[in-house]
This record gives sequence, structure tokens and C-alpha cells, in this order.
Amino acid sequence: MTTTQPSDTTELQARIDEMGPWFYDMDLGNGLRTYSKVAGSHGDIHTTRRAMVAGVVQSHFGNRLSAISALDVGCHEGYFSFMLSGLGVPRIHGADLRGESLAKARQLAEIADRSGMEWTQCNCEALDQHVTGTFELCLCVGLIYHLENPIRCLRQIADRCGEMLVVETQVCDEIEGETEWGRQECKMPYQGGFALIDETCFDDNPETGATPLALCPSPGALKTILKALGFPRVETIQPPATGNEQMLRSKRVVMAGYRTT
Repeated sequence: MTTTQPSDTTELQARIDEMGPWFYDMDLGNGLRTYSKVAGSHGDIHTTRRAMVAGVVQSHFGNRLSAISALDVGCHEGYFSFMLSGLGVPRIHGADLRGESLAKARQLAEIADRSGMEWTQCNCEALDQHVTGTFELCLCVGLIYHLENPIRCLRQIADRCGEMLVVETQVCDEIEGETEWGRQECKMPYQGGFALIDETCFDDNPETGATPLALCPSPGALKTILKALGFPRVETIQPPATGNEQMLRSKRVVMAGYRTT
């Protein structure tokens, strides 16, 4: 990585500031950073998610981090992609719906001299049409509860995941039970459910999905889906004691799915 001189740092920081507003606070090293427009109200969710995702990734891969590749779906401005780069992951592919967010991520990678980062604009529910190959690690952070078809998205990601999938999401209240299926005598159990959310009030918001209708899963539903998609071991990651209040109340969760038990 190239060492940035003080005069260069001033010019590069000015370039970063001109690209704002930013959704995330990102420390790029060499005195360069972005400043979040929502840090005052949402900052701790970002730092809590970062700590949880980084912790479980480091715990699983250990000294193999420098030998893996990663796919970051719903990468936004590259917050978690840059986190993985900082952990030593050499090849990272970020995918997101919005070109303006990817343009920021791409320019940050250039400014911070981060090689091995690639960016693709696509709807994550059609990932198979845009992203090929297999990645040892896949991330899906802050995404599926904005989607009309979250299972399809997770299936697309799972098809490209060789070892570990980490999902972070808002969740709805848990439901379990059984329902009639075809006739009164036939009962089918259900493991969790989805809440239908209308995000119309968030039009033109770069943090929403491609359509205003979104399905938010319950924890049980997410765990069932991950197991059905070929991750026999699924763990719910515990938040730090001083973490975001939604995480502490289990209204948001981080789950890690592993290809082997």
C-alpha cells in the first residue's frame, strides 16, 4: 500500500468530502475517512454490526483470511468490504443495486489504494446473471429486510458461497404453529414467518430495495431458510454488552451459516 504524504492527504480528503454525503463512517487509513450523515442517530448500529461480523469472520477463518475471497451483497458504499480488506482478505467483490453507491466505493478503493476490490451493479435477486464464481465468505448485511423476495436473494448468495455466509437483518416477532394444508385433516407446521413492510415513505432512499414492498423475516424463518439452502450449522451471534439496543433486544440479528457441521 502506498504511503500518503501530508499534502496528498489534504487533497484526497477534500475529494472524499466532495463525494458526500456519506452513510457510513469509514477510516481508510493514512488520515483519510468518511463522515456519516446519520452517525448521531444510527452510528452505534454500524459499529455493533461491524464488531459482530468481524468477530465471527476472524474466529472462523483465523490465519486463512489472507487466502480467501469474499462476496459482499448489498455492499452500499463498501463499509463491510473495506472492513474485510482491513482484516487481510485479498479479493473482495461488492454488489449493489445503486450505481451511485458503487461509484463512491470504487473511488474510495482507488483513493485508499486498495487493490483486489471489484464492484458490480445489479439487483441481488438476480445475482446469478451478474456475479460468477465461488467465494469462501459471503456477507449479506442490512439487506434482506428491504427485499420483495428475500429467499431468492439468499438462494442466489448461497449458490456462490463455498464455506460461510453471514447475514445481518432486522427481524419481526417470532411465530410458530401449524396450518391446514389442502384439507382440514392435513396440518403443516411452520417455522417462523415474514412481516410485510411497505417502504413507500422511503422513496429515493439509497438504503431501501428495488421495490417498496419488503418481507422482514423472524429469527426462526431465517434459520430455517439458511439450513434449507445448505448450511447445516447456523449460529446466532451474540452482540457486545454495550452494543446497539436493537441488537441487545434481538430485534436485529446476525446469523452465520456454515457449510459443514
